[in-house]
Amino acid sequence: MSKYKIVYRDANPSWQELCPVRLLAVQVSRDTETGACFLQTKIVNVSTKPIGRIEFTVGLEGEGGETETVDFSLLDADLPAGEVLRPKAVRIKLSVITGSRAVVTRADGETSFGDPIDIDSPAPLALTGVEESERDVLLSEMGADTFKCSGVHSEHDGWWQCGCGAVNLKRGTCWNCGSVREKLANLEDAAFLDESRRDRVYKTSVAILEKGNRKEAEAAKESLEKLAEQGYGDSGEKAREAEAKIANLSKRRKKIAVAAVAGIVLLAVMVAISPLPSMLETKADMKAEQEIIESKSIGQTVELGTYSEDLSTYKGTSVAGRPIRWVVVDKEDGRALLVTQQCIDEMAFDTQGDATDFESSSLYDYLNGSFKDYAFSDAERGLIDGDVTILGSFMVFDRAPSEDFLYATSVKGGNEDEEWWTSTVEEYSGSWLYDDIYYDGQPLVNYVNTWGDIESGDDGYEQDEVLGVRPAIWVKLN
Repeated sequence: MSKYKIVYRDANPSWQELCPVRLLAVQVSRDTETGACFLQTKIVNVSTKPIGRIEFTVGLEGEGGETETVDFSLLDADLPAGEVLRPKAVRIKLSVITGSRAVVTRADGETSFGDPIDIDSPAPLALTGVEESERDVLLSEMGADTFKCSGVHSEHDGWWQCGCGAVNLKRGTCWNCGSVREKLANLEDAAFLDESRRDRVYKTSVAILEKGNRKEAEAAKESLEKLAEQGYGDSGEKAREAEAKIANLSKRRKKIAVAAVAGIVLLAVMVAISPLPSMLETKADMKAEQEIIESKSIGQTVELGTYSEDLSTYKGTSVAGRPIRWVVVDKEDGRALLVTQQCIDEMAFDTQGDATDFESSSLYDYLNGSFKDYAFSDAERGLIDGDVTILGSFMVFDRAPSEDFLYATSVKGGNEDEEWWTSTVEEYSGSWLYDDIYYDGQPLVNYVNTWGDIESGDDGYEQDEVLGVRPAIWVKLN
């Protein structure tokens, strides 16, 4: 397997204003065995129409002032609106790169575009935790990625930048996160979000009152009373209705209790020695989860578990309490293989740096200890078949539902592509490039770099260095 080391990367090239094509990244990688360097690029169609022909130029600058220009002519790009393309890497002469400049010269019939401008990261939201939670609910309802869209969107002449940082040209929906442009202003307004939250609480509470469950009615009454204190609609009247309903349910409950006293004695004995009620409830929850996962196709996502505040890594963060989103990677023999859509944390593979396999690593201990205990409910843990793991490097290719599966961002690191561990441990082979760093037979872990390529640990990361973590689980479907 060829080993490449990233020697230069610009993860946010300037954009020619109003150009339908944007370069998302310019990178140079070196083959550590031959020394050959290759220029890699990533582009996206930020417009609403497909683009058949794309031409662009990348100018590179070396440390001694040398320059090199590489022309890309994609005559049959056929790049759909909102899609990303990674052109074939091009071998270059320069080996030490200090700077780059990319210019799009053609996008179908267009050959003239605005001046290059820098695209800054979106400003942070000025919202409370409660307001952000309501915003996440509304984003989810429109099908947007709540983790990506975490900033303030901005409007410009002829284009707009989404809260996820993506540039959009005449688009009503962001190509990167799926946010709807016309709704974003409201989703950044604290007053709107507060009103939306109160309306949601009101409607939910009124709906609960119709179910006839006393415990839920008491919770609904409490919520309505709080809304009444804020002067919200007829919530005071609804709270009084809830109180009357609770009283009526209490009377009915008392009559039933007197009539069934003899049966209760026997039932109490049975319940005392049997976990049947809780078991039935857990089984029902498991079945519901299984049906949801079963309905998903390969490549689709499903929510399972939460970023629990009981784990110190999430306590007090914006992701605390949110559901964990997983990609369905494979289905076989009544099971589904899931892997997290994003890296859930940045950790070392092994804090001691000498794990000979995944099961002997500190990362394994964490995923199958604290993480498994707190991220999943009893019902969700009951679905997991085997250990919480991370994919082996061969599985990344063999089971990938699409090329995009290889790329990941982090819930803690924003929208930048993240390098992440695999579970494959290899022995250092003795390459002369790293004789002063590693010893023969030293265990090194493979990882997936920001371009989706699998690299060996001796390309820059040892076991005790920090990389992204993408857990994987097998889930029973029956």
